[in-house]
Amino acid sequence: MKKSKRLDLITTVVKQNRFKKKEDIADYIEQHFGVRYSVTTIARDLKQLKIFKMPAVGQQSFYKKLEDTRQTDAKAKLLHYYEAEIQNIIIQDSYLLIKTSPGFAQCINYFIDQMELKEVLGTVGGNDTLMVLTASPDMARYVHYKLFNHKYAN
Repeated sequence: MKKSKRLDLITTVVKQNRFKKKEDIADYIEQHFGVRYSVTTIARDLKQLKIFKMPAVGQQSFYKKLEDTRQTDAKAKLLHYYEAEIQNIIIQDSYLLIKTSPGFAQCINYFIDQMELKEVLGTVGGNDTLMVLTASPDMARYVHYKLFNHKYAN
C-alpha cells in the first residue's frame, strides 16, 4: 500500500474509533484490512497527520486528529489551558519546565509548537511535564512572556 493510501486509512480509522495506544491502531488495521504496519511507522504517520493523544473529560486519553489551527488559535487555546491545566512553570537556565495536570502536557506542547516561535529551539512533552528549550536565560523569560502574556516572577 502506498504511503498516501496508508495515511488516508489511518485518518479514517482514527476518526471512527477511539484508540488508546499506537499498538491498537496497528492491530485494528491488521485485523480489518490485512496489512501490518510497525508501531514506529504508525507513530511517524500520526505525527505527520497531526493526530495526537488527547485527554477526554472523565475518560482515558485517545488519539484524535487536530484540525489545522492558526497561531492565534493556538495561543488562545494555550491561554485557556494555562488557566485550567497548567499547575506550575519553572524557568531554569535556558528552558521552561511546565508542569500540567496528568495527560495534558502533550496537548499544551502541540499548541506551543503551532505558535512557531523562532525563539523556541525545541519542545519535549510527556504525560504531565513539558520542556521548552531556548538559547539563553533571557530568551526563556521572553518566551514565557510571549506564551502566557505575563512576566515570570522569580
